[in-house]
Amino acid sequence: MSFETMMKASLLIDSVFDVEKNIFVPGEQGSYSGISKSLLLITPNDKILVDTGFGDIPPGGKYGDLRSRVHRSDGQGLIIQLADRKITPEQITTVINTHLHSAHCGNNNLFRNAKFYVAKDEFRFIDKFLDKDPNGGSYYPEMYDRVRDYVYVKGEYDLNDDIKIIPTPGHTLGHQSVVANVNGKKLIYSGDVSPLKENLEKKIAMTGYDRAELLSSMKRLLKFKNSKWIFSHDNSQTTLRSIMRV
Repeated sequence: MSFETMMKASLLIDSVFDVEKNIFVPGEQGSYSGISKSLLLITPNDKILVDTGFGDIPPGGKYGDLRSRVHRSDGQGLIIQLADRKITPEQITTVINTHLHSAHCGNNNLFRNAKFYVAKDEFRFIDKFLDKDPNGGSYYPEMYDRVRDYVYVKGEYDLNDDIKIIPTPGHTLGHQSVVANVNGKKLIYSGDVSPLKENLEKKIAMTGYDRAELLSSMKRLLKFKNSKWIFSHDNSQTTLRSIMRV
């Protein structure tokens, strides 16, 4: 059976969030409406999500600023978009988190039957080096600490013959990206290696604990030739079809 008949992919939009653009592109002025996305990969045996978006922001003063910045239009929201594809949270077998900032793991606790692939260094970073992260306020343990079925990834990891997890530290110590062969093309879900297309085009690292290492991670992903990149927060990318045909 050819690969094209074995894997299906979709880009899902969880939410839109308002942020200062200099978070993504240091030196830029003004605000930016970023998108929190997930990549859905369906194989004969698994339903896989790469990142899970913000989810529903919990109540309480701790989350007040976050609630004020995250919003959704009709039809947005990870659970709604999965339902549109006739998929329930219980059917998700695998979640790969690029890292555990809130825009990437907010729905984690909903996928009770999934195994979660997170870099071991991400937890080490949270435990010992969180003060080195300028975006450290984006960690909310309530969004990921109820998950029990973690697979702690160390180094490159082949999820299957066509999905590879690549360590890409810099934004966080344990940041990782995903390279998938979809319809005969390499698709790179870069996470926050390149949250906007502008980061890749200008070779500018977003804010992070080690921006020089982040640029090295970008170069590592650029070694995958003839690939299509998903920019995790770029508001010009809303469908996989538009990405794949470029």
